[in-house]
Amino acid sequence: MYRRQFCEIVTRQLRCRWEAPAIRQELSDHIQDHQAVLMATGMDRDAAEEAAVAAMGDPQELGRALDLAHSPWPWRLYHAALTAAVLLFGLALCLGLSNLFGSTSGLPPKDPRVALAEQDPEYIMEQYVRSQGDAVIDTGTVTGGGDIGPYSLSPVGEALLLFRPGNGGDASTHLAFLVSSLHLQPWLGALVTDNLPCTVVDDRGNNYDPGRISFLYTGNSPRDLCRVFLEEPDPDARQFTFTLASDRGIAAFTVTLEGGEAP
Repeated sequence: MYRRQFCEIVTRQLRCRWEAPAIRQELSDHIQDHQAVLMATGMDRDAAEEAAVAAMGDPQELGRALDLAHSPWPWRLYHAALTAAVLLFGLALCLGLSNLFGSTSGLPPKDPRVALAEQDPEYIMEQYVRSQGDAVIDTGTVTGGGDIGPYSLSPVGEALLLFRPGNGGDASTHLAFLVSSLHLQPWLGALVTDNLPCTVVDDRGNNYDPGRISFLYTGNSPRDLCRVFLEEPDPDARQFTFTLASDRGIAAFTVTLEGGEAP
């Protein structure tokens, strides 16, 4: 039995197949070294190879012994974990891209340039004002923020006090601003703010009914933008504090209109 055949029989006993090439090479090198020593004593090549192989013992028994020493389970677990991690990463990436550039209700995917523009605060508020036929009568700053569960909320852009002419005597005013809801888990949807208690008070002591407060999300991505509205704010008030609270955290925002005192 020659060296190559011996090594093949040994490695066929291994369940840990990914270690077979290294073991095969190690056995072959050991046999070659022994063969060289025998040839140095005057033995011819073939006889020296056969003697070196015979000195290794029974190839099946050697293979079974090596199999016990090289359990396949650690490597199997490692490769299973690596495969699962790659699949999860791919799924998260697909979900993230779908949320950012995807479509809903069977509509074709958005042009990426449009999707990015729709995440721009100035663009969002401009489109909103134009679509509602509102007139901007005042602007202000928004400060604050907070965390609710995995969502990190922060104000984006400026606040607008808007006047809507309406029909007949239906004219109204409302205060609007944007909040960014950022999370690092692409499989999550937008934060459902409608289910969170929200209070609004102003610097004149008014405490507004929750029915006058509303939220509208502009999209569904890892960075969601939400329009916050307050209907019919006190026209003499210059500062408003919005507080969202739940058992998972609190976020508070202070809107200061022009002429108000910054917090």
